[in-house]
Formats: sequence, structure tokens, C-alpha cells
Amino acid sequence: MLILYDQLIITWEERMKNLHSLMIVISCLSWSSTYAADNSTALLQIKSELLALRLEYEARIGELEKRLILAELQVQQATDIAGRAITISEDVATAPGSNSPSALSDFNPSIGVALVGGYHDFGSVGTYSLPGFQLGEASGPSNDGLALGETEINFNANADDKFFANLTVALGLEDGEVAIELEEAYIQSLALPRQLTVTAGRFFSSVGYLNSFHSHSDEFVDRPIAYEVFLGGQYLDDGFKLSWLAPTAFYLEVGGELLRGNHFPSAGAANGQGAWTLFSKIGGDMGISTSWQAGVSYLSTDVVGRVSNISSGEFYGDSDLFGFDFVIKWAPLGNPRQRNFKLQGEYFSRDEKGVFDGSEYRGDQVGWYLQGIYQFRTGWQFGYRYDQLKADNTGVTDTELDPMGRDLYRNSIVMEWLNSEFSRVRLQYSRDKSAFDEDLLSLEYIINIGAHGAHRF
Repeated sequence: MLILYDQLIITWEERMKNLHSLMIVISCLSWSSTYAADNSTALLQIKSELLALRLEYEARIGELEKRLILAELQVQQATDIAGRAITISEDVATAPGSNSPSALSDFNPSIGVALVGGYHDFGSVGTYSLPGFQLGEASGPSNDGLALGETEINFNANADDKFFANLTVALGLEDGEVAIELEEAYIQSLALPRQLTVTAGRFFSSVGYLNSFHSHSDEFVDRPIAYEVFLGGQYLDDGFKLSWLAPTAFYLEVGGELLRGNHFPSAGAANGQGAWTLFSKIGGDMGISTSWQAGVSYLSTDVVGRVSNISSGEFYGDSDLFGFDFVIKWAPLGNPRQRNFKLQGEYFSRDEKGVFDGSEYRGDQVGWYLQGIYQFRTGWQFGYRYDQLKADNTGVTDTELDPMGRDLYRNSIVMEWLNSEFSRVRLQYSRDKSAFDEDLLSLEYIINIGAHGAHRF
């Protein structure tokens, strides 16, 4: 190919030289025509010869261009064949029963640990409660003062060419004793046709945007208060999930989940099947510096004896939660290394009807938040978040579900230092007008060791 390029260059230079000579000859002939008008026959003969010479050079250049294109096609075919050969060799090496190093390494799962701790000053906060809402057992701020947060240990690997497996265990302290919680334990298909994926086991539901992320990847110390009341901070359950990724130029995913319904906001699985969800997400790019994603989700649960963290009042009935979320990310020319901005928000609306503490109950509740995070230089970012809740419940006067005409809201600011993708330290201040009228202050560190995969959009 290089030889062909050289021949093209040399031919082009010769062609330019000949055209230059042609121009000189034509000028001379024009100048001499005044003096030799009677030589018109000779002039026409010279022009014919020059035209023939030009056509010959153009034909030679055309032939060289054809040869160049043919050579490029041959090189591309050779590259494709080599790529297929590599793929085949990898498939053979990872086939069941293979003793190759690649196959043996499949039995070594990726292991990652997230360590969280810090200092929290929550003022005179007592028992955490929100008028108009039932809360799960784990709701509310973490321990006051110096405290070790939740430690997560994660194991995951491809079991073979058809299945991926994931296990996440959370370690925490409850009343001075170590408590172990099984957060995730699921398998996921890898080779279903038509871009379908099945997940089975215990997993974080795809309802909302933040819910499917581990809390240590959040930009704030705590989750929005809408998550506390509607999803117990984070909704996980046992069951199946089916999702489909559309073969489109933009991102489009739709799916649904069939869940046991034993975890808040559900309670007491009805015949082992108490909740189900539907969700859809769409996204794309706006130029080379901005990308976006939006989603809608729906969670329906059969509630059998749900209690809160502050009373023994039980709720029996139906709970339906609708959610809308969006995320917009900006980075100069798509490179977030030095500067980037992320705008994120979610809106939830829940309708509940049934019986609470022996009385007919109907609940109409909404909650939302909006937050922005701006990385103004490498390793440093600043964020602001606003949360709000409102409940319009009937039949529950003088109970914990009585909203007492209050709108609950909170303002939070956070400053973070990210030394790398594996470590971050953040200072957060919140003015809380939801559960209490207090100033909340937190200084927290998060350290990831071992395998730590990239987070989703």
C-alpha cells in the first residue's frame, strides 16, 4: 500500500510539471501566433499531442487508484478474518471443561469492599417520624457523633457464558452488635435473544432512578426524604425481573418485575407474590457535551399488616406508587475529568386505600427532590438539593398518618473531595423542616477497595 501511495504522489508531481510545461507552451504559442499565423496546422497538431499526453497520465492515475482501493479491501478482509479467529479461540478457551488459564480465572470472582464512616451532629433529634407517613425500621439519620457506617462486601463474576452472579452483604452495628444483611443475591442471563435479560433472586428494584444504585455512590450523605417514606430508603425484594433493550440509535429500555412483597413499603407477601413493577427508561445525547436520561416507573403492592417505626398501628390494603425521574449530564466535549455538571430530579405520587388501625383510610401523597452537582475543578465538587413532601390523608385523624396540614421540606448543601474514583470525603449541611426543625451536619468518608465497576448513567 505504501508503494501505491508513493506512485500516486510521484505521478501527481509529474502531472503538475507537465501541466506547467503545457501552460508555458500554450503561452509561447499564443505569443508567436502574431508572427506565425500561417502555422495553424502545426499548432493544432501540437495541441492534439498534448491532449493525448494528458489523457495518458490520467489513465495511469486512475489505474493506480483502483489498485489502491483493491489493496485496502484485501487488508480489511485480512483484519476481519484475524478478529474472527481471536473470537473463536476465546470461545474455545472459555468453553465448559476447558483447562486454559482464561477458563480457570472464571472461578475467581471480583471482590470489592466499601468502607463508610465519619462524624454526624443531628442536634436534639429524637425518634425519627414524619407526620402523614409510615416509615420503615431503618428510616432516619444514622448514629449521632463518631460512627462507623455500613460496610458493603460484594462478590460477582460470570458463572459461564450464559449466567452472571452477584452477591452483596452489608455489615452494620445495631445496639452495639454486628448485624449482617443480605442486600443482593441474584443471577442474570447473558445470552438471551432479542436483547432480553432476566434477573432472578434478591435485587434492588428498578423503580425510580436512585433506587438501583448502592448508597455509597450517592452524591449526598443521605437519600431524599421521598425515598424514606415511599421506598424505605431503598427498596429491595426477592423475585424476577425481565428487561428489554431496544435496538435503537438512542437508549431505550423497558421492563417489569414480579416480587415477593416482604419488604417495605410492602409487608406480608400474599401467597409469595405481593408486589410488581413496570419501568421504562430513555436517553440520548444533545451534542458532544450533554447527555440525558428520563424514566417512568410504577410499583403496586398488596400490603398485609404494615407497621411503622414509631407505633403498632397496622395498614391493610393496596398501595400504588408512580414515579418520574430525569438526569442531565454536561461535560466540556464529553470529558468530565476537570469540569462537569449533573442535574437530577425525581417525582413520586402514591395512592393508598384500605384499613389503618381499624379505620378506613385513604392516602394521597406526593414527594419530590431536585439536586445539582457541579465539579468545578479536578477532584472537587459542590452540590445543592431540595426535598419536599405533602400528604392528604383521610380517616386517620390523631394518628401517625395525620399530616396535620404540614408541608415537609429540607435544604442540603455538600462539598466533596474526590481523590480518585476509589475515595471521597464530604461535608454536608442540611436545614431540616421535615421530621424536625434542626441543623444537621455530617463529615463522611467512603473508601472502595478491590474491584469497583463503573456506575450506570
